[in-house]
Amino acid sequence: MRLRRLLVVPLAVTGLIAATGVPAQATYYSGGMPSRTFNYKTVGINSTWVAFYDTGNIRWNQRVNSHIGRSTSAAADATAGSYSQSWYGQYTPHGVRGVNRTFSIKVNSRTLQASAGSNYTAWITSTVTHEIGHALSLDDNPNTTQASLMKHSRNRTTSQLPTAYDISEVERIY
Repeated sequence: MRLRRLLVVPLAVTGLIAATGVPAQATYYSGGMPSRTFNYKTVGINSTWVAFYDTGNIRWNQRVNSHIGRSTSAAADATAGSYSQSWYGQYTPHGVRGVNRTFSIKVNSRTLQASAGSNYTAWITSTVTHEIGHALSLDDNPNTTQASLMKHSRNRTTSQLPTAYDISEVERIY
């Protein structure tokens, strides 16, 4: 019995240390696409807005070995407009992951313009790239002290690229 207690206590302490010593990881977002390769179409926006989406694609493609692109025949779609609500961007998944998953992204130019001041372009880029991050299965506000493009509290003027943390989380998920 004494030998059992001597073994159980160190194992319990080791388990406690292991459980508390693991770095925080983003909350996996089940609304993402089943792989890092997908297309979407842009709908009802001009070439300036299309360029913002292309920039977001490039920023992810160059950092996480993804293949995100635009195709007029894609089921998923992305747009921008002046919406009366106060959100900056909105990602909405449709269908079942792995079967028929698509999504819609909306970016709210009205709220961005009202909040960004002279940094409007930077805020659009940050928002578009953030929303595409949801398609890569990253959730909002990950539980980490590290910098993340997925945090709502990020500085949208300077945070426009996926961070090392975001990249490691996409690599962990896929």
